[in-house]
Amino acid sequence: RHILRGIDLDVYKGETLVVIGGSGSGKTTLIRHLMGFLVADAGSVMVGNLNLNLATPRQIEEYRKRLGVVFQMAALLNSLTVLENVGLPLVEVDRLPPEQVRSRVIAALKAVFLPAEEILHLKPASLSGGMRKRVGIARAIIQKPEIILYDEPTTGLDPVTVNGVNELTLELQRTLGVTSLVITHDLAAAFMIADRIAMLYKGRMIAVGTKEQIQANQHPVLQQMLSGSTKGPLTEGYGK
Repeated sequence: RHILRGIDLDVYKGETLVVIGGSGSGKTTLIRHLMGFLVADAGSVMVGNLNLNLATPRQIEEYRKRLGVVFQMAALLNSLTVLENVGLPLVEVDRLPPEQVRSRVIAALKAVFLPAEEILHLKPASLSGGMRKRVGIARAIIQKPEIILYDEPTTGLDPVTVNGVNELTLELQRTLGVTSLVITHDLAAAFMIADRIAMLYKGRMIAVGTKEQIQANQHPVLQQMLSGSTKGPLTEGYGK
């Protein structure tokens, strides 16, 4: 099955680009290409001068050290403590000694406004949904990445916690200077954090632009997405 159908998309260094789209539009497939887990049938996925489609396993390994990923449900390992979850990349990839790992984990937890010393030895089950999400973000930034990919970062959270995660995304871009790509269907979050927004529909990018350009774009699929109407191509099974 073709999921992505020849999309063309630029992500600029230091920006927050939000990709919106309905279920089944190809958002997860897109992010898996950007993580180097999938190889496109044609074309190229370029990060600087590196073509992920042609990269060797060693090049992919080095590329992923520049990458932080925030997964939809935080993707924490329930059998590990917060210290072990956040420090996992430093242990498994960087092979750092325990004391260095601990100090780096504490710094990362503080960067996402968590009480580091209080939660270091807790398991994920002891944390609220919002705290688990922040722990996941702390793990994503522990190796000081250049790029952060967010896969539905506000799914399942209450409105106050959603705003907290959105504010944290903006703060990390400001303080770390990272390039962020956010996959979401949360339009309020998209318009809060984005420098630019792209809409994916049936495997194609049907609109890309600033928030103002997206709001002014009259594409019927995009307008239905923005309005939340039950009538239109998204729900009636047609549209290009």
